Amino acid sequence: MDYLLVILTTVAVIFGGKAAWDWKKNRTPQLDLEELEEDRAEYLQENFDKAMDDFKYIEEARKRISDRELSTQLNRMQKVARKLLANLEKNPDRIPLACKFIDYYQDRAVKIVKQYQELEETELSTDRVQDLKARMKQTLSALDDAYADQFEHVLNDQIISADAELKVMQQQLDAEGIKSKTVDVGEVDEYGNVRIDTDLLNQPLGGINDNTVKNLPVGANTTRVRRRRRAEVADDLQVFPENERPEIIQRKLIQSALAIFLGSLGAHKFYQGKTFQGVLYLLFFWTTLPTWISFIEGVRYLFMPVEDFYEQYIKDDKNNRPRRR
Repeated sequence: MDYLLVILTTVAVIFGGKAAWDWKKNRTPQLDLEELEEDRAEYLQENFDKAMDDFKYIEEARKRISDRELSTQLNRMQKVARKLLANLEKNPDRIPLACKFIDYYQDRAVKIVKQYQELEETELSTDRVQDLKARMKQTLSALDDAYADQFEHVLNDQIISADAELKVMQQQLDAEGIKSKTVDVGEVDEYGNVRIDTDLLNQPLGGINDNTVKNLPVGANTTRVRRRRRAEVADDLQVFPENERPEIIQRKLIQSALAIFLGSLGAHKFYQGKTFQGVLYLLFFWTTLPTWISFIEGVRYLFMPVEDFYEQYIKDDKNNRPRRR
């Protein structure tokens, strides 16, 4: 009877954990529209629902597309769209600013993806079909910049406000006679970080662009600055490196197995490099609480999509690791 109870509990935890994870991924975002007039609230909700429906369609479609290159491209697009929609959920008053993203860019992306899937279903490989599919992929790849521009447009007021605050702070420091420390512009420190001039605080937020490069002092290494900026953008948009997929899956399985079978001793935390948490699991393993927590964590790792696992447990570790020349 005890063994039967353990088996039933295990099955319940596994399916319950998967259901909770699916709910978190597929939940319907809720807008706070209580204080708005009925007509405006309805307008904002309708537009947001359309944006979410299109987002979910592309998310499901990319999982069924066999072309790995296109699937990776859609991943990059979805990452920007996910952050934009999360921002709109928290700030529904900004939804009208995203109308071009909702009604044009993402809407067209859905149509192109649908057409691409229809061509794939025909299984035709004629030159004309291959050329059309290549142009579809090229068009979708151009939407990365379009999505980013729309996100920046939505955040425009926030960017202007932050920029103004920085200018006021700089003026206050100048009035008090506090001078900014002079650094060698364009030089790279031991961790690979490019030094920039403090005058760049007067430039609009959003990173280093061509206008910023033009305003750099004579002798600054503009090539390094541009290269650094491109690398940062690429790192931010890339969901995970395709060539590392097998290694990521292997790490996901190992981490899941350690959590399920040795989680009470904190093995999975030590494996992640979280020594302090691992020690806590080890100290309190006799309470059986770490056993249940780690078991649920292990099931979560097991059913977690590879892309999400990379985002939460690998990418941050890479970014936080010191970069050396």
